[in-house]
Amino acid sequence: MHNRSRLFVFGLLAILASVLFACKGNSDKSIIKTEVVDRGPVVVSFKCQGSVRAANVVSVINPLRNSVVTVHKMPGERVEKGELILQLNKNQIQDEIADLNNQIQQKENALEKNRLNVKSIQLDLNQGEEAKKARVQNMRHSLEQQEKLLEAGGTSQARVDQIKQNLLLAEQDLNNQAEKNSMRLQQLEMDERNLALQIQSFKKSVATQRAILQKTDVKAPVSGILLEVAGNVGDYVALDQALVKIADESTSKIIGSAGKNKLALIQPGGEVEVTVNNATFMGTIGQVYDDENSESVSFDVFVDENNQQKLAGGENVELLVKANDKENVLRIRKLPGMKLSQHFDVLVQKNDELIRTEIVLGTIGKDYCEIISGVNEGDIIRVEDPSTAQVQ
Repeated sequence: MHNRSRLFVFGLLAILASVLFACKGNSDKSIIKTEVVDRGPVVVSFKCQGSVRAANVVSVINPLRNSVVTVHKMPGERVEKGELILQLNKNQIQDEIADLNNQIQQKENALEKNRLNVKSIQLDLNQGEEAKKARVQNMRHSLEQQEKLLEAGGTSQARVDQIKQNLLLAEQDLNNQAEKNSMRLQQLEMDERNLALQIQSFKKSVATQRAILQKTDVKAPVSGILLEVAGNVGDYVALDQALVKIADESTSKIIGSAGKNKLALIQPGGEVEVTVNNATFMGTIGQVYDDENSESVSFDVFVDENNQQKLAGGENVELLVKANDKENVLRIRKLPGMKLSQHFDVLVQKNDELIRTEIVLGTIGKDYCEIISGVNEGDIIRVEDPSTAQVQ
């Protein structure tokens, strides 16, 4: 009885060992595919879906820190160009305009007073200069008379010399007075120009403030869907903050979506065939968005102005992303795991002989892989599953 038990255990162990050996042998075997090298296209382009969106988001920027007093439209509502969306407080700007107008009035009064002073001073200066001219003329006449008397012996040389000296001083005084008068008038003219420039500057400031005052009535710059409003009634909006954001309906773009495995094929500037509303036309890839937390990648597709109208009303858009398609190249059917520029050891059947050869893959398409080198058209090859093939 004891011997029978030992024989039973030994037999069971032998069977278990055989099963393990058979399983190990099967795990070592690679899947072998037999393929014929031929010529044909290798298509990399792929289809995906897209949706039509507004190409531009238009913002209205706040020209100064201000508070919201009225909100007429809410996010999500459609607005027409020129339609009132919200209103800001006008009090601060109106006070500044009133203050500027007061300063303009004061400067204009000062300018008018300066002009009257110029006329008055010019009259006084002219009268003084004319009096000095008359004095010089009288002294010249007196000198002529004294010189005649000197020739007749009726006066002295000292008297004539004294008159000459006085005449020279009077002429110098007249010249100095004329120069002083010119300088004084130039100064008054400069004061007038400065006042005129100040008035012009204040008027420009008033025009700027009035333009800002108009902007307190925030209106839609374009027709579209209102995406964002800066705040509620009573909220302050910071300087240069967007008061409203609107999706501009005048131009549209397409948002495409594809799996992460297509990311390398989606390049900015690449061509896309767009099919929407039974119309097919070409578009161009813009920005590509690769979100780490998403299993898909999205990208912008822009179309020519001539095709903008074709996007109107389109919901489901079919996209064909054009990639590096090849025509009439050596190829074999694609196997899972094949990669660009990957080297494979394959067995090429020559008559009754199998010859180990290395092939280099090129473009990896949807159904076929391009062969760069290693075999010829018509060759029959046996290739291992890429997950277990020898890769260099």
